[in-house]
Amino acid sequence: MASEPHSPEKVCSAHAARGTAFAALLAALVILTLLGHNRLTDWDEGIYAEVSREMLQSGWLVPHWNSFVWIDKPPLTYWITALFFKLFGVSEFTARLGSALSAIAIVTLLHAWLLRTRDAVTAWLSTTILLSTFGFLHVARVGETDTLLSLGCLLALIGLENLLLPGEAPSSRGWYLYWIGFAVALMSKSAASGTLFFTLLALLVLEPTLRLRLRTQFRFGFLPGFLLFLALTLPWHLFMLHRFGRVFVTQYVGLHVLGRVAYPFDGHLTHWWYYFGVLLFSAPPWVLLYPIALYTALRKPGLRSMRVFAVFALVEILCFSCVQTRLPHYVAPAYAPLSALVAIWLADRLAAFQLDRCGVRAQLATAAAVLWIVTALLTAHGRSQLHSPRLPNGDVTPNNREEVALLQRVFRDPTPLVASTPGPLLDWRTGNYNPIPTVIFYANRPVQQVQLHALPPGTPTDIYVFNPIALAQGVTTQPRLLLIDRSLLQQIPADYSFEAIAISSTLELGRIARLP
Repeated sequence: MASEPHSPEKVCSAHAARGTAFAALLAALVILTLLGHNRLTDWDEGIYAEVSREMLQSGWLVPHWNSFVWIDKPPLTYWITALFFKLFGVSEFTARLGSALSAIAIVTLLHAWLLRTRDAVTAWLSTTILLSTFGFLHVARVGETDTLLSLGCLLALIGLENLLLPGEAPSSRGWYLYWIGFAVALMSKSAASGTLFFTLLALLVLEPTLRLRLRTQFRFGFLPGFLLFLALTLPWHLFMLHRFGRVFVTQYVGLHVLGRVAYPFDGHLTHWWYYFGVLLFSAPPWVLLYPIALYTALRKPGLRSMRVFAVFALVEILCFSCVQTRLPHYVAPAYAPLSALVAIWLADRLAAFQLDRCGVRAQLATAAAVLWIVTALLTAHGRSQLHSPRLPNGDVTPNNREEVALLQRVFRDPTPLVASTPGPLLDWRTGNYNPIPTVIFYANRPVQQVQLHALPPGTPTDIYVFNPIALAQGVTTQPRLLLIDRSLLQQIPADYSFEAIAISSTLELGRIARLP
């Protein structure tokens, strides 16, 4: 029996599916390779990994860090990471896996969307640009919240794009995509998702078609989507508000939303033009085409639907330029839309000049690769400064390589002596800037900083870096584990015993107890 001939639609669909699958595979190779090779960094990565692990012991609704309630951020990222910890074990790889898979999903979703709305050339240009953007690769390979936030934003933007596609029959699914993406973004990083709301407001002003869709689809598109958004985001927030009341509002909204807007947080003193430098160092050489691609998307009639990406990118950069706390990864959600806009502009230039011969395209690809390498080398120093341990206010985050190696040696497979020693790990260091997030994670137990004497009243403290108690408060006749700078060993009082367990060049870990 003769086989049924393939229809053009089936062939096209199969080709698009293969192309999308290959883009996903390429993204996986780039992002997952050596994902767990390096130790976790102090601050966000170490904190988020520990919050996720403590969910496995303390419950999934109320986040905890260092055994205390931690209500700084919404829980979606921690739920995902905790699930990977439960399924595959606790490691650097699984701590970063949720972020990495979100990045792969971004590449795949954007590729599939451009295949549907444009062509294969545009889709592959976008994938290539995004996977060669250092800022995107950085957030994709660290265990933080920005990649999941970016995925939610992209899903929401595609929903809005769907409402503006020329020739498309009116459909309300765009509103559902927008509100679902908004919910993912909100449950990933709370107020950072607000740029989606401002983008919608700007588009309603700029786009009569969107205003028409809002009026005609309000009851059967916009409103049901909004109710779905509330169903996805309100329960956890209402639970936390009921459980912690004013404390939740003060910490979750007051400190980590309004506080970051009003004043520089954690010593991040920067100017309003900070993100122009971030983009210059994080996206060479594509950043040179960002202004052209944005202008073309906003002004060219044939690219009306792509104005969604352009408006969002501008809103993202402008909003975070206005807040007082500025960090490189805050503009991460803009990388995917900007990559798509540059890809569309380049694809149109290739088509306009009829550069369809293989030899010419190979020469252009070679030239682009050389340009990327040259600009990457020229911007390498500036890029390293973006993620430098030296903060803008002059503080330097200590290198945690030695302490992590020591903690892994002791706690990865603890001896019965270590395992049976109760209480938190005491941490006694020199100075008053000693971040402890990775100490907690690699010790797999609570950590309490100590000093020989109590702090004078009024001394500034910070639970992440400097919050010590007096040694006498932390140590009784019951032995405790102590991580100490070796230079401080001579300060241990004579009425205390100290038994070394593991030693490195500048640190020592042992058991300390007060003599009876």
